[in-house]
Amino acid sequence: MARWTRIVLRLRWAVLAFWLIVLLAGGYASTRLSPLLQNTFTVPGTDSERARHILEQQFGDRSDGEFLVIYRVRDGSAGMRAELARSIQQAARAVPTGTATPLRDEPGGVIYGSILTRLNLAKAKGYTDDILRRLRAPPGVDAYVSGQPAIQHDLDPIFSKDLRKGESIALPIALMVLLAVFGLSLAATIPFFFAAATITGTLGIVFIFAHYLTMATYVTNLVQLIGLGIAIDYSLLIVYRFREELERGGSKDEAIVRTMATAGRAVIFSGATVAIGLGLLLFMPVPFMRSTTCLTMERPKPVPPISRERARSTR
Repeated sequence: MARWTRIVLRLRWAVLAFWLIVLLAGGYASTRLSPLLQNTFTVPGTDSERARHILEQQFGDRSDGEFLVIYRVRDGSAGMRAELARSIQQAARAVPTGTATPLRDEPGGVIYGSILTRLNLAKAKGYTDDILRRLRAPPGVDAYVSGQPAIQHDLDPIFSKDLRKGESIALPIALMVLLAVFGLSLAATIPFFFAAATITGTLGIVFIFAHYLTMATYVTNLVQLIGLGIAIDYSLLIVYRFREELERGGSKDEAIVRTMATAGRAVIFSGATVAIGLGLLLFMPVPFMRSTTCLTMERPKPVPPISRERARSTR
């Protein structure tokens, strides 16, 4: 540990430049992360998951990319049905691979249909606003768009709002705690710089993996929660011990070496313990749980060919 610390001190400007790049790149990536996230609650090996893969592979029908269009007819007319059919077909053209199903009636003046797509949830939710713009209902009809992509599209801003609200509460409290420990000193800002670098760096990694793996929507909340808590916790330990070493005399570099040889070693073992504990979630056979901890995904098993008659019976 002492040798590694001396290497870092010798290359301190290069290390600082590296973390500055991580901070900037991760911050940029985090602003573009939300459209790539999706909450797909599937359990590999179940009958429902096997049926979903059959529909996708044999018919190009993804249930997680399906929109539900609902019409509530207040004042109907003779040609209302044809107008509604044109409305849903026009809305389906807003989505690549989108096709509209025939409309169905329900009691109370409710008529509904689906827009089927071959897109996964993360891609399909981005077309919700396009569908709403093209869904021109005739007078006397209220139109609504639902389905998993539309719900996820509306949930994303809620997650972001909750995250900002949590930060507005947690950060001032953390600052007061640090000021109580360090007083009016620049040392109180070090945990926040540490947290900013680690959180944005992690979100940058999530951004890369989200292009290839299923990443849960609330992964950003977990990164912020764990990253901020651990950054403040470990920074308090390191900075407090460094100040103690400075009081013993000697240069700052030697104080840093002694700090990392003691408190730094404890932080490494503690961090490794946390990583191992979270890594145990790898053994849970639920992909969305794995994505929040180790950025992995259960790949679907190949299914045997099935005839269209059998597939229809599974619906």
